[in-house]
Amino acid sequence: MPNVMEMSPEEIELAITKGKLVFSIYGLGWMGLPTACLYAEKGARVIGVDINSRVIERIRSGESHIEEPNLQVLIKNTINKNFRVASDIKEAASISDIMIIVVPTLINEKRKPDYSAIEKVSREIGLKMNQGCIIIVESTVGPGITDSIVKNALESSSGFKAGADFGLAYSPIRAMAGRALHDIRKYPRIVGGINRKSAEVASIILKAIVSGEIIYTKNIISAETTKLFENIYRDANIALANELSIFCEKSRIDFKEIKEAANTQPYCHLHEPGIGVGGHCIPYNPYFLIDVAEEIGVELKLTKNARKINDRMPNHIVKMIKRALRYCRKSLKRSKIAVLGISYRANVKEIKNSPAYKIVNMLLAKGAKVLVYDPYFRAQEMKEMHIPFTESLEKCIDGADCVVFTVSHDFFKNLNPKNIVRVLRKPACVIDGCRIFNPEDVKRKDVIYYGTGLGLQS
Repeated sequence: MPNVMEMSPEEIELAITKGKLVFSIYGLGWMGLPTACLYAEKGARVIGVDINSRVIERIRSGESHIEEPNLQVLIKNTINKNFRVASDIKEAASISDIMIIVVPTLINEKRKPDYSAIEKVSREIGLKMNQGCIIIVESTVGPGITDSIVKNALESSSGFKAGADFGLAYSPIRAMAGRALHDIRKYPRIVGGINRKSAEVASIILKAIVSGEIIYTKNIISAETTKLFENIYRDANIALANELSIFCEKSRIDFKEIKEAANTQPYCHLHEPGIGVGGHCIPYNPYFLIDVAEEIGVELKLTKNARKINDRMPNHIVKMIKRALRYCRKSLKRSKIAVLGISYRANVKEIKNSPAYKIVNMLLAKGAKVLVYDPYFRAQEMKEMHIPFTESLEKCIDGADCVVFTVSHDFFKNLNPKNIVRVLRKPACVIDGCRIFNPEDVKRKDVIYYGTGLGLQS
């Protein structure tokens, strides 16, 4: 087998496009599968590895198990050619020159990091990996985890030493679901290595699919921390917007108007408020840094409070629904509530940590009659998650006492609010959790509007 760590940059580039280097991508989720397909598209020989048999079966048949624009085409063009999928971690490692780890990193019920998946895959890779290979970790982890858990697992199970017998680098993926292929290709990539050689080889490998700038950090721990800081920055700014929006609701001030005015100042960048924060990253990543901070005696008060504020937003929306219904002289328990949107983010078919999902379950627990509609989902998919779902928008809103917009899908933005208001059971209310509509287009004599960051409009 070729020793990728001893090859020149030009040799690595040519070997990738000619299919002379074998890649193994561990974890075929929202970021792993697009990464595998992008390398296969460039001509590399790629083995996609996942322990989920259903995921393997679907990809083998040329189908994507995630809804990502243009990904289906890439799979069909590469599967069973230079791209194949497997479930055996060790077998893939035994024939691979380049291994990329993109397995999930989560938190447990105590909000402590769960690195069991990344430790397991590292240990099994080590049992069969060859001298001269390189491992690039792309999963989001806390500072020091690659240097400790991953490196120790690889070294103890292989008998090799990182930096001497194999390369080890860390490069977090900076991409969002719904635009993963674009972001992976275009965004600058952060790279840190166990040594300079590992970082350089990793950067050459990444440049095969990344047109954005490669940014080196001094070491792996700096690269790990960069990704966490990025997500905590966003979490904290969303929390600020949510907190200020609640103030605006109570004060009958329009947060949206203030935000637009304030952001004309070059150093002000207020974010959009909403019903909470979901997805694969932000609900988990801050706890990776909090865990390390606590170990060294640092209290990240702002980071913790941002998580609390954003986690409380579904509760805030439910209280908003109750207040609006009370204004209509109706109780939550006996009302039909139409929830429009179950995705965690606009124009994406993904429910991971969705605040809308939390709102639905809270309403059901309080005895409300809930019906959900989302144009990205089918009834059978929602049935498996025990969500009272309908594939008909008309059926969802017909006779509803309250309509709640939770996600700003383009489909919802294009709706005529008059057609929604017309079929409600008056008096009724519209809760605009993502500020899709102009309140003046919604409210009537017998219909009130309640918007995030705005409050009651009657």
